[in-house]
Amino acid sequence: MKKLTIKDLEKIMLDNFVNEYGDLYISRLDFSDFDGDVYINIMKVKKNLYQNWQKVGGDLIQDNQKVGGYLRQNKLKSHKTKIKNENIKALTIFDFME
Repeated sequence: MKKLTIKDLEKIMLDNFVNEYGDLYISRLDFSDFDGDVYINIMKVKKNLYQNWQKVGGDLIQDNQKVGGYLRQNKLKSHKTKIKNENIKALTIFDFME
């Protein structure tokens, strides 16, 4: 059997997981029994990307975000270390223009 490509997965998601408001809704995935890491990288989204209520046994790593609007993170909890806010600043699209 042929393996699915990312394009195949995109089509399956758009054909099956768009709600009545026209939004792609792929919430409540449970990979807690999977022993590997989960990579959700290089997403291109025309409008908003919502990432809420993540429960991560290891590290949550978010790097190299380019955001046309606001980047908002609140209610952060870390069991290992305190989150340091001294290097956080408000960014605009101009901070990411090449």
